[in-house]
Amino acid sequence: MENTNISRVKAQQLLVEIMYSFIMHENNDLPINFEDTISDICKVPFEDCDFFIKIILLKAIKNQHKIVEYISKYLKNWNFHRLNTTIQAILIISVTEYYYKGEDILKAIVIDNAVTLAKIYGDGGEKDYKFVNGILDNCLDNGKQNLLLD
Repeated sequence: MENTNISRVKAQQLLVEIMYSFIMHENNDLPINFEDTISDICKVPFEDCDFFIKIILLKAIKNQHKIVEYISKYLKNWNFHRLNTTIQAILIISVTEYYYKGEDILKAIVIDNAVTLAKIYGDGGEKDYKFVNGILDNCLDNGKQNLLLD
């Protein structure tokens, strides 16, 4: 049975934790088991994990390289892969949600959620959430025309 009791805030926190895990596995050339990782972090069997989590992660993983390339255009004097891994995860999840979510979502909501996540998970204090805010403000287009992926 699908877990429908999870709040959107909790789902976004889990998304960042799972994406962080995927990035760490990738950076260390370790295999990624999509279903087991999601199940372990969500603490429920994969079948019971929130659909929102599964679909955003699938889209993020499928288009990760294109999303990173897209975000990188807005990083002045920064290399995406040198950013804090948590910030990488927040940016990837935020861009994925904004450009791929089936229903309309406002840019301001995505940015507010990302800033909150940066405050929770970032280790750079005020610098992290301001950085996330600035990057997303520049790379998210209200017309959703800037990033067209599979």
